[in-house]
Amino acid sequence: MSGREANAEPGARSARRRAVSAFRPAAHLALRLFLAAVFIYAGAQKIGKPLLFADEIHAYGVIGYGPPIYIAAIVLPWLEILCGVALVTGIMLRGSALLLLVLNAVFIAVIAVRSASIVRAGTPFLDVYFDCGCGFGETYALKRRVEDAVFFGASLVCLVAPEHRFVLFRKRRSS
Repeated sequence: MSGREANAEPGARSARRRAVSAFRPAAHLALRLFLAAVFIYAGAQKIGKPLLFADEIHAYGVIGYGPPIYIAAIVLPWLEILCGVALVTGIMLRGSALLLLVLNAVFIAVIAVRSASIVRAGTPFLDVYFDCGCGFGETYALKRRVEDAVFFGASLVCLVAPEHRFVLFRKRRSS
């Protein structure tokens, strides 16, 4: 405990604790809604264009042409939308946060690989600019990696939050 906290009156400390404990659920909810909006929008942008999305996935060189790339192009947008809806409703919240955490880790990795291949071709790193396939259009690779890192962190916070309020079905604790 710092000197300032030790000198604070007990009433002031408890008021500060109440304020912080009231802020956390609201901050978690805001984070959930932000993450949900991003992924619902991104999924909606890709859901009607699976062939275009398959071409964007193929540009990464991770999956060759054939059934796997088309399955990924069809399934990923729906997965993003379902995870976003789960974050809004609170149904299967931790599972969707875990899935988004894994997806963002994959997104970060494949964007890093694609950026590296473009840099090896002679483009300076800060000038690497392409459509990452995320549904938000062309962007700088560095900006996209930072955004994905923010989404990764937000997913992690949603996953490890000790409790979640504002959910449709809350688990009842047995007494």
